[in-house]
Amino acid sequence: MRDFNKLKKLYWLQLLSVFLLGSYLLFFGQWRIESNLLSILPHSAQQQDFSAAEQALFKNKSQQLIVLIAGDNALNAHHALAVKARDVANVNIVPLAEPSLTDIAEFYRPFRHNFLTSSYLENIDNSQVLMKLATQQIIQVANPFVSETIATAPRLNLADYLQVALSNLADVEFDQGVAFVNVQGQRYLLSRLQVTLDGLDLNTSVDISAKLQQLFNDIRAAEQVELIYSGILFHTAESTSQAKSEISTFGVLSLVAVLLLIWSAFRSILPLLSALLVLSIACAYGFIAILLFFQSLHLLTLVFAITLIGVVIDYCFHALVYADRQRKHQQEHEGNPLTKPLVLGFITTAIGYFILVFSPLSLLSQVAVFMIFGLLGALITVLVLLPQLKGFSKITCSPFALTFSQQGIELFSKVVNHKKAAIALLTLALILLTVLEPIKFNDDVRLLNSSPKWLIDQEVNVAKALSYQNSQRLIIKARTAQEMLEIQEQVIDRVLASQANISVKGIDKLLPSVKRQQQHYALLAKADEQGSFQQVLALSGLPDPISAFKPLRFQDFLQGPLAEIAQSYTAYYDTENGLEYTSWLEFSQVPLSADNLLWLAENPHVSLYDTASDVSDALGQYRQGILWLLASAFVAVVVILFAKYGLKAGALSAIATIGSALLALTLSQLFSSYLNIFNLLAVLLIIALAIDYVIFYQEHGLQVKTFLAISLSALSSAAVFGILVFSATPAVSSFGLTVMIGIVSIFILAPISAKNINLSEMGSS
Repeated sequence: MRDFNKLKKLYWLQLLSVFLLGSYLLFFGQWRIESNLLSILPHSAQQQDFSAAEQALFKNKSQQLIVLIAGDNALNAHHALAVKARDVANVNIVPLAEPSLTDIAEFYRPFRHNFLTSSYLENIDNSQVLMKLATQQIIQVANPFVSETIATAPRLNLADYLQVALSNLADVEFDQGVAFVNVQGQRYLLSRLQVTLDGLDLNTSVDISAKLQQLFNDIRAAEQVELIYSGILFHTAESTSQAKSEISTFGVLSLVAVLLLIWSAFRSILPLLSALLVLSIACAYGFIAILLFFQSLHLLTLVFAITLIGVVIDYCFHALVYADRQRKHQQEHEGNPLTKPLVLGFITTAIGYFILVFSPLSLLSQVAVFMIFGLLGALITVLVLLPQLKGFSKITCSPFALTFSQQGIELFSKVVNHKKAAIALLTLALILLTVLEPIKFNDDVRLLNSSPKWLIDQEVNVAKALSYQNSQRLIIKARTAQEMLEIQEQVIDRVLASQANISVKGIDKLLPSVKRQQQHYALLAKADEQGSFQQVLALSGLPDPISAFKPLRFQDFLQGPLAEIAQSYTAYYDTENGLEYTSWLEFSQVPLSADNLLWLAENPHVSLYDTASDVSDALGQYRQGILWLLASAFVAVVVILFAKYGLKAGALSAIATIGSALLALTLSQLFSSYLNIFNLLAVLLIIALAIDYVIFYQEHGLQVKTFLAISLSALSSAAVFGILVFSATPAVSSFGLTVMIGIVSIFILAPISAKNINLSEMGSS
């Protein structure tokens, strides 16, 4: 008894320590809750290598909102948006001003001999063709490129070059200072808004999104225009609202279901309070562990964390059903009879979750840590604290619950007495289900996306308008700016030489590498020396002596009138090895060929920017690993159960455990038409829960109180996980479906592992 008193003191000491640690982390810890999907996704090795480059290139773009307006009153709507958007906190208007061609021409003037278009390059030695090209430009009276450059670059190579380069990069056109895009004859006025996302809590993001959407609706109604928009902010807000709604709704429903079960089984207040106490402590342990090990907590983690109720309550049911025996055994120095099966059950469940701690999907790592520490807190509380509560030992099961259990044993005893038939039926069912619906896997990253269809449709429409929908982007990174530009040119040359009808957009034309500038300069100087430009210069009537080579460098370009364009296509960032430079290219019209993709994949400086595809590939690779892990888990289950309970009992226990897991997978496939990584991860939990059930049946047999505790556990767990089926996030829904089916399956199959059958009310311990 003295030892147990020491144990009680240690329990209160650790609970106080947990409370103090939790308070410190909650109020002083550097943590945040986020809903950004990208933060929890796995990344391939190449993605991780380019992640810093991606962040440097697209961080500002991720904070931008695009608004397109069409209709007779589009201009009025455009101006109204510019005025009223300023009233929304953390939202700024991004001015879209047409670059000054005068400033551009003056900026390029010192470097005018370094730029030749393909037309000039192909005919650099043919004075007649060069004269023809120049004449074609001069007769274009309204051509601003000619008028702005002819005085300083009379060979007109610069006029030709700038016209080609700028038109190639133009996402938008300008009319009287207003930016617009043309989509199949429909003119859309373009507005860009900048949202300060960094440092904003999720509630603020939801508030900003709601205010902007209300503003958009008001403008639509007032001006009778078509208005479409896109931006990460709206997805963040929708996923935040959806997750918060599911957390509250699912959490309340789960808790109510569990409390109703407890009341039906015990018909007194103390069991309800005991369950709430255990659940509260378990949640506190889990939450503190999250704050301790992670700097951020994703909202989806909290959705998955609701399942803690379904697992923790299993411990409570066993403690409540055997309440009278626990105190008696402890007083007689016999120890708690639940210690061995509950600890074994905790170890198996914790191992299942521990595997997920090392998952490349941070969502799963967070859920695993939350569940392990939550279960630990629940286990300690159930074994140490609950037996000491006043009146706990007097808790008894209701007559209804005992009658239910006795009738259940009578029913399941027929299964136990016909084990071979049950196993044969299980085998036949698995074969038939597999034949009816062959196994197919879906690794699409959209399984984690809960954005509503209307918002996705908005994104698609904006992507179409800006020609983003069918394009492919490449990211290039290098140790120096010049290396970056040279690699960029190599990629473009290779793709254009091997594929027809493909277009490319990048900074390469406005800012060629020094090496390419020097090549162009040498060709122009040689041609000039040979007299190729003599007629052209005579036509313009202006001299233009070839000066010494002067390159346009990256840092100089960033200071020029096209700096905004430069910053849109290039970036540099700090690394452990110093600065690195990055840029992106966009290919459209036709997809990159398989040969080009293979060639690009072998280049360590180039990465295909396709986040959805890359993440889906990473999920597929991780899914393959999980399949091997499951196979290993099945083998481990067989070995452990055989070693613990012998050949016959171990075989029955293994059949029940593995059979329920396989049945859950095949039925999930039948209901959903495919399986995903979350179905497989659910099986790990099913195995852990199944082992809990068979351990209790092996330790206590098929007797009234054991069956009652397992029945209550199964019903509560099935209810909690079953609620997740209604989640708007496919990953959460599929996880809940598989676990629910698995729990029902193991509830039906586990009794075949029972060592004996006892129909007495108390049963044997």
